[in-house]
Amino acid sequence: MKKDVVMAPHVLAMSATPIPRSLALALYGDMSLTQITDLPPGRTPVKTYIIEGNEIGFEKAYQMMLDELEEGGKVYVVYPVIEQSEQLPQLRAASADHETISNKFPGYNCGLLHGRMKGDEKDEALKRFRCGETNILLSTQVIEIGVDVPDASMMVVMNAERFGIAQLHQLRGRVGRGERKSKCILLASTASSLKRLKVLEKSSDGFYLANMDLILRGPGDLLGKKQSGHLPEFPIARLEIDGNILQDAHLAALKVLGKSHDLEKFPDLRAELSMRQPLCPLGD
Repeated sequence: MKKDVVMAPHVLAMSATPIPRSLALALYGDMSLTQITDLPPGRTPVKTYIIEGNEIGFEKAYQMMLDELEEGGKVYVVYPVIEQSEQLPQLRAASADHETISNKFPGYNCGLLHGRMKGDEKDEALKRFRCGETNILLSTQVIEIGVDVPDASMMVVMNAERFGIAQLHQLRGRVGRGERKSKCILLASTASSLKRLKVLEKSSDGFYLANMDLILRGPGDLLGKKQSGHLPEFPIARLEIDGNILQDAHLAALKVLGKSHDLEKFPDLRAELSMRQPLCPLGD
């Protein structure tokens, strides 16, 4: 941003992987963006694999898990739901799969973590995984934020098509936090989702992935609660298409307001805005 339009910030907002609505609010709003592209010290890039969620795909994923466990690694297995549902029978569930995974890897201990557990139960499950009492942790997306197990080196996401790109990137960040080379396997059940998730194989740039998520899912309701979807709130421009133009317009608006906050020096512009936004008194 040019020096003549720089303003001292009052709020500093940070996000590793903004969801589409957060990114849209940042870019539409009065906010300057700075991108940090380097990995934190001690982090290693995560190799991502997109695998079709059929019998062959599951066996391939299980073999990769076994190889990782035999080399001393720890594995997260992430599920979209806690319990199986009659409405969504195709979804793998964390609680239901605990016995299946335990039987699949008889020489290793499996733990379970999900949002219905009490706080001390969650802490105990993470403690056991961190200290090596359990080698495999079955979990829902509750581990997405605030979980740091440096020697966890592999993640398998069941029904990855149920998650957004930014959310999957955030989950993927639970591995690769130590010196071990790490992997993330995304098992998806549909051809369209396999194509959508390919972007995660190609990039580990959270801001780029958030932009892709924005294009695919839309910004949602910027004035309400909906966090995705293409809604006609801005009839002139679309953020996912016209992002650069909107940034230029933002800078131009700052310059104009810097010269005349209430637009008294720009009567034509003031009149136009008053017609377009009659419920927003200028200068307030």
